[in-house]
Amino acid sequence: MLALQLLFLKLFSPFHTFVFRLTRGRLLGKFELPVLLLTTTGARTGRQRTAPLLYIEHEGTLLLPASLWGGPRSPAWYHNCVANPEVVVETRGGKRTMRAEPAPEEDRQRLYDLFKAGSGHYGGHEARTTRKIPVVILREIDA
Repeated sequence: MLALQLLFLKLFSPFHTFVFRLTRGRLLGKFELPVLLLTTTGARTGRQRTAPLLYIEHEGTLLLPASLWGGPRSPAWYHNCVANPEVVVETRGGKRTMRAEPAPEEDRQRLYDLFKAGSGHYGGHEARTTRKIPVVILREIDA
């Protein structure tokens, strides 16, 4: 089942990104939670990669769960954020450069629980894996 979900993501993500940008998020900009486009710089390749992701606004920041459907590894975008924390974020509100940082361990579960409250899928992701699912905090870069 996980393999099918990952295949779906690989095939659907470019289409989702195209439609999101074409409509400025009016289409495919919200599911159970709002959607953003996260553009990272590849940790190994240095190439720009964009992923549509669900997020939560929390205390002036944006939160992203690196769940990858409860798979055994964190998604590539997470590793890219750790290696190159300056990212570009596109929401319905526009495009901006932000800094990504993994949530501190003492806050990680509390922040992940916000996703479980917003969407029932995240509890299943957590139950399917043995790893601690990271949460990434996106903060505005001071001008």
